[in-house]
Amino acid sequence: MNATIVVLSPAGLQIAQTIACHVSGAEIHGLRTRVTDADVIFDDAMAHMRQCFAEGRAVIGICATGILIRAIAPLLKDKRSEPPVVAVAGDGSSVVPLVGGHNGANRLAQ
Repeated sequence: MNATIVVLSPAGLQIAQTIACHVSGAEIHGLRTRVTDADVIFDDAMAHMRQCFAEGRAVIGICATGILIRAIAPLLKDKRSEPPVVAVAGDGSSVVPLVGGHNGANRLAQ
């Protein structure tokens, strides 16, 4: 599964690195103004998450669920074909599958 771990703050980078060790093929994508040590750097968080989702990549966001939901909401069409989207608390204390349960979101969250 192609997975994008989206990091919006320096504090989330360590959690992203830990997740990347456990998710085969995962890339860490970081917000340019806050995260400099990532596989891919982006400027617009909403547009970037939307693009990754549209490309069928699993999105693991180290951020608030609201950001993820607002980013992908315009693209939600069919629960059976949508890629997984998982929210991870900034301190790693909770992991919540948001969409894509039919395509591995629950398994990815575990």
